[in-house]
Amino acid sequence: MKTSQKVTFNIFLLIAFIIWSINVILQTSPIKLFDSSIISEIYHHSVWSLKFFKGITFLGDTNQTIAIVIIFVFILLWKRYYYAATFLIINKILVTSTNTIIKHLVERERPSHHHFVYAGGFSYPSGHSASAFALYITLFIIAWFVFKNLKLRVLIGISCLAMTVLIGYSRIFLGVHYPSDVIGGYLLAATIVTFTTLFLFSQNLLVFKFKHINKQSDE
Repeated sequence: MKTSQKVTFNIFLLIAFIIWSINVILQTSPIKLFDSSIISEIYHHSVWSLKFFKGITFLGDTNQTIAIVIIFVFILLWKRYYYAATFLIINKILVTSTNTIIKHLVERERPSHHHFVYAGGFSYPSGHSASAFALYITLFIIAWFVFKNLKLRVLIGISCLAMTVLIGYSRIFLGVHYPSDVIGGYLLAATIVTFTTLFLFSQNLLVFKFKHINKQSDE
């Protein structure tokens, strides 16, 4: 994909996030219908499903995602993938801080129905969803350039995508977020990760290049 196409895609994501956020703030009919219809479909619980999704959502908590980032940063530094480690740290910090700022600007209250786990603060965008995207999709991007085996790339990709989706789903299932919060978190994180990928690793916007990762992986 050419740099101009990447820029266009990044702008598209940003516009999509802004439009989505405006609709959430104004509580338009499509947003209300979107939230109510999805909640009515998935807000059904059993003992097993509650245990499972409580465990999934635990992996998206702030302390847990920070711990996972630290572990992978040490591994990447040990393997001398310095640019990849920087990429992971920047995405985590930018997504988390931006998400927190927007939460306090929008000030959306959490759903009024029962919460099966504790969740403080405001609801939009979903911090767990944004953080999961920033962590697992970034790891997927790194793995795609570090590993040459296509099957391994696909396996890692499926695992990372599954964790991202499951964590977002768990926030709706456990009653602490609206579906629109989760979509907002994904759109925000996608916008930021796309931007950092473009800015840090573009051939034309030279700060870093993914080719450095490839060179290191060949050593």
